[in-house]
Amino acid sequence: MKKLSEVNFEGKRVLVRCDFNVPIEDGCIVEDERIRSACQTIKKILDDQPKNILLISHLGKPKGERLDDFSLKPVAKRLSEILGQEVCLFEDLDSIEALKVENNCYTEKVFLLENIRFWKEEESADESFAKKVAEGFDVYVGEAFSASHRAHASISLMPKYTKERCMGLLFEEELTELSKILKPQERPAVAIIGGAKIETKLPVIEKLKERYDFILLGGKIANEALDQKMELGENVLLPIDFSPAEEEDLRLDIGPKTVEKYLEIIASAKSIVWNGPLGMFERKEYALGTEKILMGIVSNLTAYQLVGGGETIEAVKKFGSLADFDYVSMSGGAMLEFLEGKKLPGIEALQ
Repeated sequence: MKKLSEVNFEGKRVLVRCDFNVPIEDGCIVEDERIRSACQTIKKILDDQPKNILLISHLGKPKGERLDDFSLKPVAKRLSEILGQEVCLFEDLDSIEALKVENNCYTEKVFLLENIRFWKEEESADESFAKKVAEGFDVYVGEAFSASHRAHASISLMPKYTKERCMGLLFEEELTELSKILKPQERPAVAIIGGAKIETKLPVIEKLKERYDFILLGGKIANEALDQKMELGENVLLPIDFSPAEEEDLRLDIGPKTVEKYLEIIASAKSIVWNGPLGMFERKEYALGTEKILMGIVSNLTAYQLVGGGETIEAVKKFGSLADFDYVSMSGGAMLEFLEGKKLPGIEALQ
């Protein structure tokens, strides 16, 4: 796959698939990390003096309906502030056509198309839709690794309608760091898997247990594994007690004996990946296990540490700092499918 640094964008029309799926309340962006990360790529392209840049992203799940709550208007405003130049929001596909002609009426350099999921053809991966949007652009830049597990039009089809295609800086970084953790070189390698969705985590556990020395489970997925008496393997450890003691039968947090056992393994690890909290950390009385495991991970200064998943990142922010980790993956479902060993449409389309 071609890197951003290997493409000269001078005088070219550039289509960038970003992930601006950020939390918005009452028309205001609550957290803009995804936007700021993408701006590194946008600024690098602008440095080459392109003819223009069209940004594409989804926001939420409007399911083909044009709903105000899912509009990218707040994103366009925030992009304008970060880039220091006006980012023009396109409401329809016809507006894009003007960017493809030699002499158009626009003075702006950067444009943002309204929520791509306002068009039902996006999620149905409509070929003619992908062609209408992308044809006429010189370069497609994939900057939405977090959506690369979706076989949607803007992810898997649009790249083939441009002359060149490459990875954005964040895409490249995610791919590099997740590849390290997929096949860890430094041993012992420990994966800590928690959360609530056993159906999404079980394939990952099955794959990682072949490559990791220990898999430490917690949260609802551990409870389900215990209830179903799953035989997951000798190196996959399940909780042996729960906390708080007076509510142990509810199994809402891992207990002190489990914490002690897990911390002993984490302390000697050289590679650590963590996805999913180990209990109902949102409530103080069920948060101790997640907090202690977090402290154990960041105390191991000799290990490579990667954390990912929305709830896990939320827990880290609550009890510690994201800066304590070597890498923080914002990719959620794409991270899990990559670690499961699946071929992701967004990666395949850039090759």
